[in-house]
Amino acid sequence: MSSSTHEIAGADLSESRGVALVFGASTENGQAAIEGLLDAGYFPVYGVTRDVTCVGAVEASNRGCILMEADLAKPESVAHALTETKAEFVFLVTTTDFPPNSETYAEAEEKEYLAIKSFFYTLVKVYREDQTCRHIIFSTLDNVKKINEELSYGHETQYINSLEDGSVCAHYTGKARGGEYAMKLLGKYPDLSITLLTLPFLHSNLMGFAIPLPNEAKTQWTIEAAFGEASIDMFSARDLTALVPSIFGDRELYDNYNVKVTAEEITLYEVATIFSDLYGKDVIYNPLTVNEMAELDHPGAPCFAQMCKFLSHPRSVHDIDVTEAIMYPRKPQLFKDWLLTHSDNKAFEEVGLTADESPIITVTVFGATGKQGTSVIRGLLADTRKEYIIRATSRDITQEKALAVKLLDSERVTLVQANFDDIDSCARAVDGADGVFLVTDFFEGAGMDPIVEEAHACNVIDACEAAHSVRHLVFSTLESIEDMNHHLDLGIPFIEDGKGRRSCFPQFDAKARAAAYARKKKLSCTFVLMPVYSERFFELLTPQLELDEETGKEKLVMHIPKGSPDDEELAVMCMSVEKLGPAVANIFDSYQVYAGHEIGLVTDFVTMSNVAEMIEDTFFEETHVDGTVTKRKVEKKDVTVDSWVEKRETVAKDMGQMFSFYSHTNAVQKRRSVAKTLELVPDAKPLKEWLQQNKDNVAFRQSLGLR
Repeated sequence: MSSSTHEIAGADLSESRGVALVFGASTENGQAAIEGLLDAGYFPVYGVTRDVTCVGAVEASNRGCILMEADLAKPESVAHALTETKAEFVFLVTTTDFPPNSETYAEAEEKEYLAIKSFFYTLVKVYREDQTCRHIIFSTLDNVKKINEELSYGHETQYINSLEDGSVCAHYTGKARGGEYAMKLLGKYPDLSITLLTLPFLHSNLMGFAIPLPNEAKTQWTIEAAFGEASIDMFSARDLTALVPSIFGDRELYDNYNVKVTAEEITLYEVATIFSDLYGKDVIYNPLTVNEMAELDHPGAPCFAQMCKFLSHPRSVHDIDVTEAIMYPRKPQLFKDWLLTHSDNKAFEEVGLTADESPIITVTVFGATGKQGTSVIRGLLADTRKEYIIRATSRDITQEKALAVKLLDSERVTLVQANFDDIDSCARAVDGADGVFLVTDFFEGAGMDPIVEEAHACNVIDACEAAHSVRHLVFSTLESIEDMNHHLDLGIPFIEDGKGRRSCFPQFDAKARAAAYARKKKLSCTFVLMPVYSERFFELLTPQLELDEETGKEKLVMHIPKGSPDDEELAVMCMSVEKLGPAVANIFDSYQVYAGHEIGLVTDFVTMSNVAEMIEDTFFEETHVDGTVTKRKVEKKDVTVDSWVEKRETVAKDMGQMFSFYSHTNAVQKRRSVAKTLELVPDAKPLKEWLQQNKDNVAFRQSLGLR
């Protein structure tokens, strides 16, 4: 164990969701599990590997785990890891020692099976001693040998021919046999839960045995594999960052369950087309026979050939619906997005596939005169890495707001007339642009009609897809509260608009539907989700002058909205809208990294009472000439959300719905991350610091009735 283990001896683990232990920490799957567990609040997370000095182990350590050295084939080292950490959450992934590390594929299968069997036997032995409840997720594969026997029953020939050593897809079958043993063994121990996580073909295989290889002249690249014409299930190991914590979070539901995950079904012809579109090279798929593939000159070719034949059969099908339900509200990564995020990988570079790395310079900003659009323009103009050329769109480029945007930098900002209702004007606005930022306006631009807002967003998305120049779209969208309400049983009531249409929160749901539309397009996108703007608290919590019935004098009263009587507080996510601009600039600067990502921006989850106290402490405190400090008294009064909305006469008539949603903090936090926000915008400040920075802001003080 590394010395850093001892650093947590005195750490406060009260906020940890539990101690986690990842066997196979140096693998792609193990590293994804580590990242996901840490992001989800598990701490400490230990990473076990046979060699703590290998590259993968170092990468795992850099992600924040504590390294331990252990070998699955050595029961005493496994027992030590389990006993030392007392981890309740254990993730296990194993690797197959193909020849020449084993004499035959059959031997490699047996070695892996016995190592898995030994691990679970040791797990039970440790449990008998320490009585620690544990949930184990085992990353496994299908039992291809057993399935092949079933498919071949009654036929003269096997569906998949065995190798000379009798093995069938050894790297699948060994894991599957181990998983079957574990399910049977742990079924005797209620305190030991197990979930099998059965993976399909991983995208990363396209950097390995299925990588496109060039001809001698490097005029054409060919993917050679024995998948035939079939659509096969594919998945990104990155999505284990969402799957693993989600499964650990619902032990009862996933106990003794085999989860067969996938992101999509896709043919190798489609894969080749995506390669061609990204790299601008001629990439084709050459469907080999199983025998042809088995004779290829790369390690494991005979075994991979068997795998390809299995994956092209309907018995290999995995469940997209189950995968999406477990990952919800996150979406599985599609191959097109995975490839873009890995487009500069050394493996592709070595075969002569290099993507156009021309930077995004010209950016069209839709919604340029609004708070978000203006913030984005300011952020792009302030970026010192490059000089962005900005096209700021507006329905009326002569209006005062549009002219104010132009004045931000008259040389680099051009006003462009564009109407969301007119797709031709949207197309003209994006023609020649490298990047596009999109935010739609529910209240004014769409006249508070969600169908209109959705159409507005889709018009821009269509224009971006049709434009040959647009390399990336950043879309400021929101959650589908209707969808989350259904999946997570949040209990948020429906509201009805003037046209009889029912929705949980129209402006959220419309943007979410448009985002789903964008995901289906041949378009590189990043989706950003803004929280409540910190600036809005000055509107939402403006103190009111009320008559004190006891003294007959006026007093300042700040009304604090609360939910039902059972709700103690309403937790609200927030961030200053001024930080959206730097976030978008950073996304455009590294758009390949963020392709397909959804980024929920937030710097705080705070209750309205917390906000009220912060505002009172910051803005109603006065320092006098003699150095004394006094604070003007502001009375805080709890009110229901409905009465609060009625008093405020807020633009958002359904503000109560927003608070109903934000109060479900656990649901919201599935999509919002302070840590991820600070990675993207390191100088974003928590609310208390942000208020201090803006203590002398004239507009904010005026909104509070202060001079």
